[in-house]
Amino acid sequence: MPATVQQPLPHLQIDFPFAEADRCVLCGLCLPHCPTYRLTEDENESPRGRISLLRAMASANLPVTREAGAHLSRCLGCRACERVCPSGVHYGIILDAGRSLLASRLGTSRRERLLLVLMRHLDWLRPLTAIARVAQRFGVRKLLRSLGVMRWFGLQQAEALLPELKPMPPWQTLYPAEGRQRERVALFLGCVARAVDGETLQAAIRLLTRLGHDVVVPAPQGCCGALYREAGDQDGAAMMAAQNRSAFAESGAQTILTLASGCGAVLAGQDFAGTPAVDIHAFLAERDMPADCSFEPLRQTVAVQDPCSLRNGLRTEQAVYRLLERIPELQITALPENAICCGGAGSYPLREPDFAQRLRAPKLAALAQLKPDVLVSANIGCLLHLAAGIREQQLTIPVLHPVMLLERQLRRAETGSGLSAANRFR
Repeated sequence: MPATVQQPLPHLQIDFPFAEADRCVLCGLCLPHCPTYRLTEDENESPRGRISLLRAMASANLPVTREAGAHLSRCLGCRACERVCPSGVHYGIILDAGRSLLASRLGTSRRERLLLVLMRHLDWLRPLTAIARVAQRFGVRKLLRSLGVMRWFGLQQAEALLPELKPMPPWQTLYPAEGRQRERVALFLGCVARAVDGETLQAAIRLLTRLGHDVVVPAPQGCCGALYREAGDQDGAAMMAAQNRSAFAESGAQTILTLASGCGAVLAGQDFAGTPAVDIHAFLAERDMPADCSFEPLRQTVAVQDPCSLRNGLRTEQAVYRLLERIPELQITALPENAICCGGAGSYPLREPDFAQRLRAPKLAALAQLKPDVLVSANIGCLLHLAAGIREQQLTIPVLHPVMLLERQLRRAETGSGLSAANRFR
């Protein structure tokens, strides 16, 4: 390869990691583990195919076209290829650079621009969620759907993902521990979760404080930056990282906890002045229960979906199982083919709805056969995507975050009532 190809190309405004791309020896061991290759058997939809395309475009040996960009758009970023790569190729680094390359030449879609504007103004989420909640309550949502309005404005995919919305809770700066204080932790809220799943965030706070942890919720925290990276906006992602570093700098926390594994996989790679960002399941699984806390027995079967960000990004998926095993009498089963993405990766269901639904279909078929009492997933994107499919298939399976289930079964001062409460995402 000529030396000039190895240099950053100013006209692309992107530093492409040629050395990392060159570590791929095109062995093809990643192919059986790539969800999009499994669907299409098209090399352009495989990790090695995408690396080859990106290397050629970054070296100006192939034009940057929307057709080539479509192959990259269909990549989920699940990083299953990284887990099996014998050369240790960091595909995620190449993917991020490739997305930036395409954005610098082709621009971003209107949907992406709108999403990023919203991520910069998370204070808009409360009034927007309130409006959507009123629309749900008075049947406006069903009316607009039946009239085809959602389809006209390209909102049908987003509307299908929305669960029954609840009021967004106000957040305190500090939630003091109950009983003897053990550690001080800071909670990362995320953007989607705070808008549509405040109940799980509240459950996490109750769980942590019951277990003896002070919980700090810094007000100025923002988006983790994952949606910026998907759109190829590395400057925007860096801006979000700086905002979060500033927000958590004065928290006094020993650990920053994330509930959405997609956010956790992003924050784990950032520098918070020595304060680690850790998935809440890994944090709790490493700690013993206080002597005055126990879980109510639950005679049910729970199916566990492993988010790719937890499995391939953080590689802490087993922590969920270890925590659930603390609930007496609970039968735990892994959802079949957990190593294959469900299609709920970030904005993927909005960006590539056909592929997202095709990837979800085997999960729904497995659930219909297993008939578990509960399905749990540690990532908000997977929860919303799977719950939407469950509603569509008219399956009666509650969909919860593991923390919600754990908090419900925790018994201390009050009497536990198991899973009798209404399902959050049905």
